[in-house]
Amino acid sequence: MAGKDGGNGIGGIDHLVIAVRDLDQARDAYSRLGFLPTPRGHHSELKSANHTIMFADGDYLELMALEGEHPFTAGTADFLRVREGLASVALKTEDARDAHARLSLDGFAPRDPIEFGRPVEGVGTARFTVTPLPPGTIPGAGAFLCEHHTRDTVWRPDYLKHDNGALGIAALVVASDDPDGTASLYARLFHAAVEAVGPVRLVKAGTAQVVVAPPAAIAWGWSADPLAQRPRPFLAGVVIRVTDTATAQQALQRSKFPVVGGNGVLRVNSTHACGVMLAFAVSFDLTGLIP
Repeated sequence: MAGKDGGNGIGGIDHLVIAVRDLDQARDAYSRLGFLPTPRGHHSELKSANHTIMFADGDYLELMALEGEHPFTAGTADFLRVREGLASVALKTEDARDAHARLSLDGFAPRDPIEFGRPVEGVGTARFTVTPLPPGTIPGAGAFLCEHHTRDTVWRPDYLKHDNGALGIAALVVASDDPDGTASLYARLFHAAVEAVGPVRLVKAGTAQVVVAPPAAIAWGWSADPLAQRPRPFLAGVVIRVTDTATAQQALQRSKFPVVGGNGVLRVNSTHACGVMLAFAVSFDLTGLIP
């Protein structure tokens, strides 16, 4: 079946959902880290609220809290009963309904597409169509396809200027005791090959990389992070691409959060980023992230 995106209609990572219990505290933490969260939005149909952190590369982070119950966010509610952090991967698509058909042919059993929107302060309404994927499609997290109908409403120029110089998502870091098995599931989803680099497995996901690593490898990057002790697999962290290391370092120093630097990578532990291991680098380099 023909489509606008590669393979089964997925063009990469659209955004990563960081589930939080207190949205104000999450906004303040990420503001201190040098990001510019957008004004609070409300998905009235889905009974959730958010602040987004938009990037010039065309992807973003979403800080999301729940305001009620809805089938689409049931997995997020379960996640929040345990902890805060990276709960879901939103997959980039130009046509969620077309991708639904193609994923069905590929054996993924996607759920029916859902259309919804949220008001954007001073602009109008952002509209989306999402295609949820069943639990277990990717290990340790939810997954859904996201089609944007109003991109200019969401990616406004004034939303893209971050004090830390953030430009986009360079990598998603996944903790796993079985890197081969976990990476193979991501590879099937993105129609990509698995690259083995020592104990780590890499899968190309559009402009980003999925880094699947065992606990010992992740400990090299984020030493003494309590998140590393959690049962695996799970979404552990994000590498943010920045304009330059000096700009990122200055912003992080102003945050007063502990920052570890080395090999061109700046790292912030999950305790200061709502359950997310954060790293900042000019470009993705596995040897800099995990020596």
